[in-house]
Amino acid sequence: MTSAPTLAAPVDAPAPPPGSLAERLRAEIAAAEAVSFDVFDTLFVRLLASPEDVFDLVGARHGIPDFRRHRTAAQTRAFQVMHERGRHEIDLDGIYACLPDLGVPAETLKRSEWEIELAVLRLNPEMGAVVRLARDLGKRCVLNSDMYLPRPFFEALCAREDVAVDAVYVSSERQATKRDHGALFTLVAQDLGLAPARILHIGDNPASDIRRGQEMGFATFHYVAALPERDPAPDPAHSLATGVSRFSAYRTERSPWWRAGYAAGGPAHLALLGWLEERTRADRIDLLLFLSRDGFTLHRLWPETGVPSLYFKCSRVLLVLASITARNFEENIPFLLSGAEGLCLADIAARIGVELPDEGVLADLGLGAGTVYGRGNRKLFESYLRVTRWRILQVCTECRRGLYAACLEAGLRDGLRIGLVDVGWKGSTQEAFVRFAESVFEVAVKGYYVCLHRDARRERPGLDMEAMISERTHSAEAIQDLYANRVVAELCFSAPHGSVVGATLREDGGVAYAEDPGRGADPRLPEIAAEVDAGIRAAVADFRTLLADLRDLPVEMTVPALTAPLLRLARAPAPEEARAIGSIHNFDSWGSSVLFTNYAASLEGRGVARGDSWPAGLAVLKAARATG
Repeated sequence: MTSAPTLAAPVDAPAPPPGSLAERLRAEIAAAEAVSFDVFDTLFVRLLASPEDVFDLVGARHGIPDFRRHRTAAQTRAFQVMHERGRHEIDLDGIYACLPDLGVPAETLKRSEWEIELAVLRLNPEMGAVVRLARDLGKRCVLNSDMYLPRPFFEALCAREDVAVDAVYVSSERQATKRDHGALFTLVAQDLGLAPARILHIGDNPASDIRRGQEMGFATFHYVAALPERDPAPDPAHSLATGVSRFSAYRTERSPWWRAGYAAGGPAHLALLGWLEERTRADRIDLLLFLSRDGFTLHRLWPETGVPSLYFKCSRVLLVLASITARNFEENIPFLLSGAEGLCLADIAARIGVELPDEGVLADLGLGAGTVYGRGNRKLFESYLRVTRWRILQVCTECRRGLYAACLEAGLRDGLRIGLVDVGWKGSTQEAFVRFAESVFEVAVKGYYVCLHRDARRERPGLDMEAMISERTHSAEAIQDLYANRVVAELCFSAPHGSVVGATLREDGGVAYAEDPGRGADPRLPEIAAEVDAGIRAAVADFRTLLADLRDLPVEMTVPALTAPLLRLARAPAPEEARAIGSIHNFDSWGSSVLFTNYAASLEGRGVARGDSWPAGLAVLKAARATG
């Protein structure tokens, strides 16, 4: 690439999105005549936990377990040789000349490092927008990197990512660096024929990019990405999962819900899809039902080569209502009042789907539509349920007919092995499904879960259940933390529609479903779920592309590796993540009411937002209490 003449700035350069990095830099770019970009961790980012993890991937490709140690030592020796020979920078050839014989030709290993480094690099989306703005404003753009890789590597990277730059300045070729004395900055200014002050340099390193750039007279901008804390990856699989997850931090144009879906939900969905494919084939499942709402995104991603599947609209509420008859009504009264503390009578009637009787009937029972349920008046509410029993049974009969028709539509028939996919946690929905299904079909049912509570099998010993996250893959403490903060998992496995609580058989034989929007529910919930879904699907697509590029590497993407980002979000969310998730209110429609607001996490550092109550069944993010 050669230096190009300054382009005439178009008068109609498109305005970047409000609040974006490009918008914030617009004035500085407009004032400059050229823009210089640092490469690694600025214009381009690696989809790895740390840069040195590239060496582990090279070692994995060639079966050299300790390649990282040898490669690091060779780089140290290359610096010694550089000083001995009076040079100013190392290059890739010099590094591999210092590598001992490892049983694989050095040239082969060097080529692998080039290929893998190229495969894991991606254009930083927010910095890509800065490049586009600079080009739109007619500015020359150059790359400026302290790196041992050769210039053709950077040209190949820019070509693949469709990044237009006028020149590449790399220390290994120019034998001049930014970090030592800023000589590479001087070369950039000389080649461009510009005064240093007319060049804006953007980089992430406070020493080599900012301090040295300023010393050499450049205008500078210190780029700092809002990344979660970087934990060392124990193996290549964890490094890749962490790298893809962290890439969401660069998608600043996206909503926090999209980024949460990308960072935590994407890898977790990829793990669950792979696990389900393996387990359902081994279990000879005939039909896999992805239960709403947990299975919404999973079903959209389920491969055509997998066992036959269906997004099955039902819930524990619908299943239990469909199973209630005149004979078992009394034993189901506790369910009808479950989670009702703090709800008024109108709330309880609405969530069941029945209309309240007139005020006179209620007054005779000592109740009103606004009477709030609590331990002290439990008997009065039980009396209300018995008095309105016939109305409730009408709803239950309607649900039973509709659900039976839905089962027929789904293809349920005698002799099938049915798989149910649910997030978790104790198998209550599976238990309700088995109770209903076995009353009309002779089927075997197995439940597949993201995670199960430690007491699930003890409380429901007759159910066939298996969880992806279990004692075989994670510590008991990790499982306990995920359950305690389960709102995170439920957020990543949701759907942009309400909980399905009713089913009605239509005249044409089809089924109409009733959804419970909740009472006082957060109006953003459908949009949040849609954004999470979009983020998950984007992450899965990016992950699959990355794995295809690395397909010849013997790296198994394990459940612990792919679920690590989900566990991180549950156990140690960043302050902005905790604030976003903590702002969600009345997430659980069954326990919602206009009388109070249940937040998913603390907003004021005290566990309870002022004037509001805490949820009974939703998790509290520990970090939200700490960060407020």
